[in-house]
Amino acid sequence: AVQGTGLAFIVYSEAIKNMEVPQLYSMLYFVMLLMLGIGSMLGNTAAILTPLTDSRAIAARFPKEVISGFVCFLNCVIGLVFTMEAGNYWFDIFNDYAATLSLLLIVLVETIAVCYIYGLRRFEKDLHTMIGHKPNWYWKTMWAFASPLLIISLFVFYITDYILTGTLQYQAWDAAQGQLVTKDYPGYALAVIGLLVAASTMCIPLGALLTFVRKRLKREGVSTVA
Repeated sequence: AVQGTGLAFIVYSEAIKNMEVPQLYSMLYFVMLLMLGIGSMLGNTAAILTPLTDSRAIAARFPKEVISGFVCFLNCVIGLVFTMEAGNYWFDIFNDYAATLSLLLIVLVETIAVCYIYGLRRFEKDLHTMIGHKPNWYWKTMWAFASPLLIISLFVFYITDYILTGTLQYQAWDAAQGQLVTKDYPGYALAVIGLLVAASTMCIPLGALLTFVRKRLKREGVSTVA
């Protein structure tokens, strides 16, 4: 109960119950949690809606209201999974694996692409155009050297930890023993974890492959015309 959902709904609730005027502070606390959740979902939903509404193929067929309603309905259906009896276990899976390794890999690729493929000097000129001055040596050092090294170190640490662990495990409540016990994830849970990691990272190789194929077809078309 000292972390995750237990911290928010058990420990804090127990602390508020022992305060003066607990009804007032309970209302304020859970309203704060509600506003925090809504604020977080606004950003996440906007990140999903922006590429969908910017797509000509989708935006030409469906109005923005229909796209927004469908995305919100789909998020609601997925969110219902976390309210079921095993919802806390599914929450731990999403919390631990949906944006850990995938986020590190995405940030590492972005850093390498900007600093070493697009070019740090070109990026520096773009920043000068946007904000009116160039970044100093500190930011360039962080972008080009410190950030990639730290991200690679964290990535290697996570991979090594998973390899040494052998099988992915989770903490389950054993009512007979009255304590948490460590168990191995079943096969379907491992499949979900793999899909979560792949869903966030496959856009990188697929996007690169799509760009390569388009350029290759364009070159072949130009050479054929010539």
